[in-house]
Amino acid sequence: MWKKRKPTDIQKVFRASSWLGVSEFQVFCDAWQAWYDEKPSEKRIEPFFIRFLGEDAVPFWVRNYVRGVLDRKDLLQKEKKRLAVGMLTYYVPLLIFFILLMRVLL
Repeated sequence: MWKKRKPTDIQKVFRASSWLGVSEFQVFCDAWQAWYDEKPSEKRIEPFFIRFLGEDAVPFWVRNYVRGVLDRKDLLQKEKKRLAVGMLTYYVPLLIFFILLMRVLL
């Protein structure tokens, strides 16, 4: 059958950028800061970003940062699902109980 393709590093950068609501260049800056623990200048990031745009080259530190961002996104989605299921299992029986109670009283 059809296999689901894994996203490329470039696609992951675009997804992380979209999810964070920042530009791809900002993703590079944030990744640099996360990896090297220093705020980079634009001139420092520019050569890496130009290679990314021209050659689809994603540096290891950007790849690592993006992987972490996307993993957290998956955890957030799983947590939202867990909370929704928890709310349903709590409130639906309570709602049924009150409906039945109202029918008995009326």
